[in-house]
Amino acid sequence: MNTAKKGIRQIAKICALKGVKYAVISPGSRNAPLITAFTNEKSIQCVSIVDERCAGFFALGIAQQERTPVVLLCTSGSAVLNYAPAIAEAFYQKIPLIVITADRPHEWIDQGENQSIVQLNIYQNYIKKSVELPVETTMDKDQWYSDRLINEALNNAMYPEFGPVHINVPLREPLYDLIEEDENEVLPKIIEYTSSLKSSKLSQLESLQHEWHTATKKLIVVGAHASSDELNSILAKITHDGSTIILSESISNLAIDNTKHISMMDACVEYITQNNKTALNPDILITIGGGIVSKKFKFYLRKQQITHWHISPSGDHWDTFQNLSKVIEQDAVQFLEALYETPVNKSSTYQKDWLAIQDNMNVLHHQYLSSLSFCDFKVFEYLIENLPKNSNIHFGNSTPIRYANLFSSNENKQQSINANRGVSGIDGVTSTASGAAFSHPDKITFCITGDIAFLYDSNALWNSQLPKNLKIIVINNGGGNIFRIIPGPTQIDKFEHFIETKHEVKFKQLSEAFDVAFLSCDTMDSLQEKFTELLQLNNRAVVLEVKTDASYSSDALKNYFQYLIKNYEQN
Repeated sequence: MNTAKKGIRQIAKICALKGVKYAVISPGSRNAPLITAFTNEKSIQCVSIVDERCAGFFALGIAQQERTPVVLLCTSGSAVLNYAPAIAEAFYQKIPLIVITADRPHEWIDQGENQSIVQLNIYQNYIKKSVELPVETTMDKDQWYSDRLINEALNNAMYPEFGPVHINVPLREPLYDLIEEDENEVLPKIIEYTSSLKSSKLSQLESLQHEWHTATKKLIVVGAHASSDELNSILAKITHDGSTIILSESISNLAIDNTKHISMMDACVEYITQNNKTALNPDILITIGGGIVSKKFKFYLRKQQITHWHISPSGDHWDTFQNLSKVIEQDAVQFLEALYETPVNKSSTYQKDWLAIQDNMNVLHHQYLSSLSFCDFKVFEYLIENLPKNSNIHFGNSTPIRYANLFSSNENKQQSINANRGVSGIDGVTSTASGAAFSHPDKITFCITGDIAFLYDSNALWNSQLPKNLKIIVINNGGGNIFRIIPGPTQIDKFEHFIETKHEVKFKQLSEAFDVAFLSCDTMDSLQEKFTELLQLNNRAVVLEVKTDASYSSDALKNYFQYLIKNYEQN
């Protein structure tokens, strides 16, 4: 049996015909016809998650891994607003979500009706496309109009780059009328979108090639980016150009020779800045992918006068370093391959000079860590070294992703590394990792998060389909330790209560309430023991609490850069 509302059946059918594989559904009455339609589509796997905020991030985690649109479906009213954090994250991270919200018909909006708010354009600042379907589709032209809007929305979720779209669906009662499924029902029309392959005019390309190859000091910075064999291939070729150095972070997901590019960005930039090594300042910068985490690198480039080319298929004018010169509206791989059709410059020592700094910093990095007692930094050292090959890793915001970026990358581990760095909020960390684990049940997915972020998203555990391959590692230092590290917050009166937000929550009881396996450790020996046990628990989700000292952990990180600079010349 399916919903009697043909227009609603068409929504699910168009999604299925366009290749949608997942729908994350939250319960309700107004969206009952939509639930019926989607659960009748055999090619779409439907997941039920009660909390809409968790559902939004769960869907984002699936779409982040699959690189295809995922449907989000909820009832009307405040449920719609609870999707907003995940939609904003998807918008800035360029993740394809199809947000379908049930609504009251127009005549009942702002009339004191239950669960009704103004839903049209509700996500207007954080959405690629918003459409509202006709309330009724009894006439052919109404159905034609509705189908066209659905096609248009889904195409916008994919082209020219990924992103979220919103389909608002006003529904009149009755909501529960059913009819027998008709396998011979005429399928809706599908409007395909053919992406144009933008390419620079020959004269423009020759000009860019000339400008690039005559420069002797060039940086290519890869921000947040999904793993790409094509990008790895062209960047590996570029490492043969002695005048070009590639910089990346953990979430850049590069798999190129670690001795040929800079993955310890913060340490290198700190040395260059503190010692005023102006000879290492670039002439030209190319940026690819999403934003970068490193504040040190942002501040370093903002103090210079350089030429900055940002590659963006959508034409985004991201002037992150206040030096934007050109926006190149093209696929990054296509552009770089065209740029490097001509011979490269092997005579420059620019790349070699950058790599020499990283080599020295790597030695000092290990020396410093060997001097530390058990703390957050030591925990991350152990995790980075021991997280299994081919695993999914989702880092929380604030300190986890910053610690991850202090370690050199290992291209041989072939790990997929992600973080919610579109908006960089702490909400939805565990839910996103859960969605990632759900989409790849054959891979272990690690969610490495702080205690406050874990508590904020604790409803992520309220999931009847919580993936068994999800392993949550919570660094519990009793509060928001990032505020002990960044300059300023500790000077505020009542810092611990209002900014650090210290707590005494018992994670063991919280985990057990959701029937999730729980482990805990507070020393290096017990971390090694419990981490091994975590890996052996492959038949259920696990929370591993790692207790550390907040004050010592923050001091260890703050003293890190001082140690590097002080000992560099002596090394």
